[in-house]
Amino acid sequence: MTTAKLDTEKFRLRRFVEKLAAMGEVEVHDEPVALADMSGIIEASDKAVLFRNAGPQRQEIVGGTVGSRARFAAAFGVDQRAVTREVMRRLGNPQQAVEIPSADAPVHQVVLSGDQVDLTTLPFHLQHQNDGGCYISSGLDFTIDPATGKRNVGCRRLMLRGRREMRTNLTDNSDLKGIYLAALARKERLPIAFVVGTSLTDFFGANLKAPVDELNLLASLRGETMPVVKCTTSDILVPADAELVIEGYLDELGYREMDGPYGEFWGFYGPMHIDPVIHVTAITMRRDVLHQTVLHGPVRLSRQEASHTTAVAAEMVSTRALKAAGIDPVAIFSPPAAPIFHQMRVALADATPEKARAAMEALFQVKGVRHITVVDDDIDVFDDDQMTWAMSTRFNADKDLFIPSRKLVAFYADPNADAEGLVSKVGFDLTSPTSKSKEIRFHRPKPPRVVPAATNASVQQALEAGPKYFADLLAAVGSKDGREVVIELDALREAGTLTRLDNGEYALMSQTPGRARVI
Repeated sequence: MTTAKLDTEKFRLRRFVEKLAAMGEVEVHDEPVALADMSGIIEASDKAVLFRNAGPQRQEIVGGTVGSRARFAAAFGVDQRAVTREVMRRLGNPQQAVEIPSADAPVHQVVLSGDQVDLTTLPFHLQHQNDGGCYISSGLDFTIDPATGKRNVGCRRLMLRGRREMRTNLTDNSDLKGIYLAALARKERLPIAFVVGTSLTDFFGANLKAPVDELNLLASLRGETMPVVKCTTSDILVPADAELVIEGYLDELGYREMDGPYGEFWGFYGPMHIDPVIHVTAITMRRDVLHQTVLHGPVRLSRQEASHTTAVAAEMVSTRALKAAGIDPVAIFSPPAAPIFHQMRVALADATPEKARAAMEALFQVKGVRHITVVDDDIDVFDDDQMTWAMSTRFNADKDLFIPSRKLVAFYADPNADAEGLVSKVGFDLTSPTSKSKEIRFHRPKPPRVVPAATNASVQQALEAGPKYFADLLAAVGSKDGREVVIELDALREAGTLTRLDNGEYALMSQTPGRARVI
């Protein structure tokens, strides 16, 4: 493919914000806003928030871009109930990252290096009351493993340390941590680049961990070839259509400075931890750069971007675990208000207690999934009201509660984990027993949907074909009213030829021997 065919605007962050605005999903602030006030405004809004005059530099910054399931799905161009299937479809259709010249890369329209580098001109900002300092929360890290040549992409917060230095959180086990520890063992610096403001599909991909070239993984999630450009001070390739790139290296001195605390995805503060230092060698950006901030650790976790990206990742992993166990879920959903991977809702067709239990057993093996709820496919797992109704009407704690006999491995930083990093898990079977499905008192009422067919000249003729509910009689005689059907039923009752079945269907006495007629 020739580079001339690669579009460097289609997946730009600014284009996505414009799309959200057309959906009515952006709150715009034209007035000057202090950097320290931004997070409170973002968390208070149920929309993405665009600041046009943020901080003393009057910069443009957007936050909360994928702080809802609907906005996250919009990044993939699908309905929110279809996003996990769409992501899995794209991952099954690999795409490639293709390098383009620096002159063609919008992110190289402005290049600052040497003495021009000044991180304090970028909108690092305080995001929680007791945070240890200002940081950028939307950084995607790009590295190359010197030992293998594998390209790696992750997601990191960047704490401002000085005009040319930052710290980043490398506490949890990750590919980047492994690559850096190996570089330290060789007493080498590790080149790294942080992209701030790119396609929201890239943001999602940076949260995945896969044994593949992760630059190509981002292309696959976009669903087409991705234009990339080589950094100005290293051989690292980054999205050419990004808003901003911070180039630099993790030094060879290793873990040496305390970082944090700051709000975490669990809805608590993360503790202080020791981290390495990043030295910045260059900053590149678009002339009309749109900065990005990510809401992290808010009081309402359903507004946190990471809640939606990790929810879809959890659904993907859980779907694969279920299919490996021979179970094909009708629907699956990880509620974003529950921290990372924590809760999973599964709808099954033709559910039995054994099938529900098998689904729970499979999902208990997924690291991080702690609370599993299994329902019949008449329940919408995306609807909190329906799930609450199912819990209230289909759950008996003495036989529908399943707790594994042993603790299982917890997810990173789970506040419920014991000293060994283990947690208890639980499953809730909200499926309705098959024996109940035949009784009308266990059927769920729905608004009538009458499609007149006018296949019968009278109610009696309709009933001669078999018992029918009242709505079925309306359809059979071509009525959208019903009052005339009542009159015909009354005539049959007077004639002594009408009866009712246990679930309320009307029937003819001649077809139901032994039943009492309607008096």
